[in-house]
This record gives sequence, structure tokens and C-alpha cells, in this order.
Amino acid sequence: MPGFLTPMGASLAGHPPSGPEWVFEVKWDGVRGLVYIEDKQLTIYSRTNNRCDRQYPELQVLPHFIAARNAILDGEIVALDAHGVSKFELIQPRIHQQDANSIAKMAQKSPVHFYVFDLVYLDGYDLRRVELSERKRALKAILKPHPLLRFSDDFAAGAELLEAARQAGLEGLIAKCKSSFYESRRSRQWLKIKLTHQQEFVIAGYLPGERDYFGSLALGYYEGGSLIYAGNVGTGFNERTLRELWHVLEPRRISKMPFAKADKIPKGTVWVKPELVAQIKFQNWTEDRKLRAPVFLGLRDDKPAIEVEREESPGVVPSQLLPAGKNEIPATIGGHPIKFTNLDKIYYPEDGFTKRDLLNYYAGVADLLLPYLKDRPLSLKRYPNGIHEPFFFQKNTPETYPAWLRTEVLPSDGRPIRYVFAQDRASLLYLVNLGCIDHNPWMSRIGSLECPDYILIDLDPQQCEFDKIVEAALLVKEKLDAIGLTGYPKTTGGDGMHIFVPIEPRYTYAQARSFAEVISRLLASERPDLFTTPRAVEKREKNRVYFDYLQLAESKTISSAYSARAYDGAPVSTPLTWEEVRPGLHPSQFDIANCPERFARAGDLFEGVLRKPQKLEKAFPKLEKLVRG
Repeated sequence: MPGFLTPMGASLAGHPPSGPEWVFEVKWDGVRGLVYIEDKQLTIYSRTNNRCDRQYPELQVLPHFIAARNAILDGEIVALDAHGVSKFELIQPRIHQQDANSIAKMAQKSPVHFYVFDLVYLDGYDLRRVELSERKRALKAILKPHPLLRFSDDFAAGAELLEAARQAGLEGLIAKCKSSFYESRRSRQWLKIKLTHQQEFVIAGYLPGERDYFGSLALGYYEGGSLIYAGNVGTGFNERTLRELWHVLEPRRISKMPFAKADKIPKGTVWVKPELVAQIKFQNWTEDRKLRAPVFLGLRDDKPAIEVEREESPGVVPSQLLPAGKNEIPATIGGHPIKFTNLDKIYYPEDGFTKRDLLNYYAGVADLLLPYLKDRPLSLKRYPNGIHEPFFFQKNTPETYPAWLRTEVLPSDGRPIRYVFAQDRASLLYLVNLGCIDHNPWMSRIGSLECPDYILIDLDPQQCEFDKIVEAALLVKEKLDAIGLTGYPKTTGGDGMHIFVPIEPRYTYAQARSFAEVISRLLASERPDLFTTPRAVEKREKNRVYFDYLQLAESKTISSAYSARAYDGAPVSTPLTWEEVRPGLHPSQFDIANCPERFARAGDLFEGVLRKPQKLEKAFPKLEKLVRG
């Protein structure tokens, strides 16, 4: 039987999706629980791999009502009010209670219920690669009636169920694709539609008040590795919760503010280590991204603080160009016919992302990505069977490709090469369908191929932590600021960082490369403990950052902003604000599952690379002055 596995998560959506491929369940407001049964013995794990069956002794009877020798069931542990509505604040006292007598009294007075909605493993069979509809059928077959064990029913009519949930005072509902596999990640195959605004926030401080202990808590969430202030919560407490919170807050007091910015934070706030996670109910988000009318519901211990991010509904469910259910789908994109094939093929084995997921990602971000590919020759890197299988490079475009694809024959050292271009959405998706996971354009465009559009600063780790990349990037920014140039940072999607310095396309590659080399040598001379310069990999010092300026050359390519990358985790080369470039940032924070919502919220942070080209003439004397010290 598998060991602990991360439970599958749902993405936030604004309203129920439509179509026969979706089923809908009530969204229970409790604690997620993975129930393991081995030879009639029960253990329960939270979503963060904390064993928690000790907190719910009344559920120890469940193995007698499940017709299985060994099984893993996924569901929600809930406490119900007098009307049968699950409420997190009713189960919260159980989460942190350690006294066995107190737990026993609570179990007797108000027993919890386990609403089970998925079957992950059954008597020697791993069901994670079995479709949801089949997993549910098997789950129903092994459940026996018991007051504390309930199957979470599914329904076909999402809009009607949502209205019924609204009238019953429920939190919302979950939409699930019938053909979805069980994946240990947040997926767009499962969607959560909330009727009440409620999510986790990190407690980063408290404000003393007139009542005992404290007046309110300072709340935040992480974005790009930075803790962002979301407002203060001062309601939802009683004398007991005030006292209990005080005892866990006081040992965590610190002197330094943990938020990235002191943005409208009340004066006199006492800071604490951002380790505790609170469940908060609120009316909505204000325009300046603060909570309106927040109410404290309780502490959680089933989610690490660093994973708490702002949940924001996109308002509508993003259109899925290629819905689940078919392995091949013919479509017309921009008037061009494309047959999308092998859609169920796993491209990211460790994460479960399929070719369909990748195509849907690119369909969603095409408007952002295409301006950075337009008019630029592409070197194709094709992964026909996913990231862990053999790949091959392709520069020369076969004559068999559709005539509507733009191609250009360009001279090279050998025979001329017929390059392909991604000028529009159809071209982009055609290339992705060929197995092009990432997109690598030239740094110059047709019409000015000998002159790059930007100076590329490529920071690569040499067996060092990413925090050193962050430190190096901030030093680069200092130099750029000193010489009057603006740079735009992005993750590579791999383990490094790029800084693009947009320039007018009238400088040769040699001139742009020399400029980058001067900055590189200047930084290396000032910080030999941070930078290493040898081109030969075997000669580079470890635990250093390599400043690669030689990549800046005609016909060489670089991963585009907004491009997915062929690494575990399905990372995306993601534009950043300079405020996000700080310790704790890591490229793995941005992937094809969460980036579309980030991009919808943040817009095109890389826009200046295309729209704000800079002249170098005024920067040269300033750079010379820095070199001479």
C-alpha cells in the first residue's frame, strides 16, 4: 500500500462549469482527512502528513463498516450544527486539543462525521490512474451504513446544487471532471465554487487593545516568496480563544516586521514569527487587496504557512480549449484546422500533467506570450513522450508543415536554415502539439536580426541555493540603477534567473555582449565570494553564481517569458516585480497550474521589455566611472 500521498486539490472558480463531463459535490467545511485502513486498523493523516486519528477516537469504528482489508479513502472530517451544516469553527477545538479526557468528552458530546468522496487504493490496487467515475463506483460498493460514515453524493446539475447550497447555508460546492485521475496537486480537473469567502491566512503580528490579551491579529499571505499584508481581524474571538492564542503568540514574538511592505499596517503592531495559520471568513476583497469584515474561525495545522497564498476567483471558469474525455480533438484555431492528438499522454510524470494540460495552459496565456515570440526565429526542442523521455532539436522546418505557418530561410554557417515562427495562437498551439514544451526565440527580430532587442543577463547557480541567485540579481539591479538603465527580472523556469535590459535595436550583438561582460567583471571583482567567471564548467567555483554573457549572440536562443519548461513541477518562466526578488523566492513557486491566475491578476510585468527600449550612450560613461571606482 502506498505511503503518505498529498491529497488532490481543487482550483478556485467563479461559477459551476457546464457540460456532461462534470459532476458536483457539496463543499464540506471541515478538515481534510486521508483514512488508511490496514487489517481493520485505522489511521488518519491531514493534508500535511500529520497523523490526527487521536483527535477523533469515535472514527475508530469505521474499518468495520468498510468492506476492505486495505484501503486509502479521501474525505472531510466535519462537525455539524443543529441544522446539519458543517462549520469549521465547530471542529476547530479538536484540532489542537491534546488532552485525552477532553477529546473523549468532545467525541461523546458532539461526534464528528467522515464524508468520504474518493477511493485512492483498494486491496492491492492503486486507483490513482483510474477515472473518477470508476473510483466512485468502487467506493460506493465497499461502504456499509453507519451514522458517522457518509458517502459524499454527487449531482449532475451544478447550478441547481449551488442554489440549494446557498439556501442551506453551505460553504459552496466542488465540481469534478468524471474522467479525472487522482493527482497529488491542485488541478483544474477539480474546481471549488465558494458561496462564502473563506481561506487561510498567516498570523504575523497582533495589535494590543482595550480587552485582555490583544485587540486584533495582523494577517498575510505569500506571493512570490514575500509576505503580503491582508488586513487585521478583530472579531470571532471569545475569552477562551483569546487566552489560547496569546499563549501560542507570545513565544513567537520577534522585533523585525515580517511583511514585505509596511502597507497601512496599524502602528504599535507586535510582530510574531509567521508560523501560525488561521482560518478566516470575510465579506470580500477591497480594491487595495485588503480583507473586508474578516472573522476569525480558528487555527489550522494542516497547511504550512509558506504555502498560504491569496485565493482569488477569476470570476469565470477559464475556458478549456481541450476538455477531458477524448484523446484526440479536431479544432479550428484562427481559421486553421489543427488535430490535437495524444492528449492523455503524461508529459510530467512526477506531477501528472498531461499534454492536454500543457495545451490548455498555452491556450490561456497565448495573448501574453505571443508578443515575445512574434517575428523571432524559433529553435524547436521537441519532447514527443514527455520530459523524461528522449527529445530532439529541430531548426530546419520540413516542407510538410502547413503552408499557413510562417517560415523564413536564413543564412547560417552551413547551408541556409528554414526557421518557423509563432506569429499567432494557431501557430503556437500547432508547435505545442508537436511536443514543444518550451519556446526558445532569438533575441532579435526579422528586420534587425543582427541587433538584439535587449541585453540578456543570465544568472546560473553553480551548486548554490537560489537565495544566492536573488542576491546576485539585486546587485545587478544596483549597477543598472547606477548607470540609469532599467532591467526586468524573470525566473528562467529552471534554477536560474534572467534580467532583460531592453535596448533600441541599433547596437550589434558584440556591443551588447561587451556591455554585459563589463557588468559581469565589475560584479565579480567586487564580490568574488558570490560570482564565478570561467566559461568552462569544470573550472567554475562551487557555491557561486555564474554570470553568463556569452549566451547573448546571434542565432542563440533563450527561454521566453511565460513559457513552460521541461522540468519536474511544470514550472513557468515567470516575470517578476523587483519587490518579489527577495530571499525565499524560488522558481518552483510558479507552474502551469497557478500561473494563469497570477498573470490575470498581475498583467504583463514584462511589458517594458517590448515597449521601453533604452539608449546606451548615456550609460557608457557612467559604467566607465564605476569600473574605475
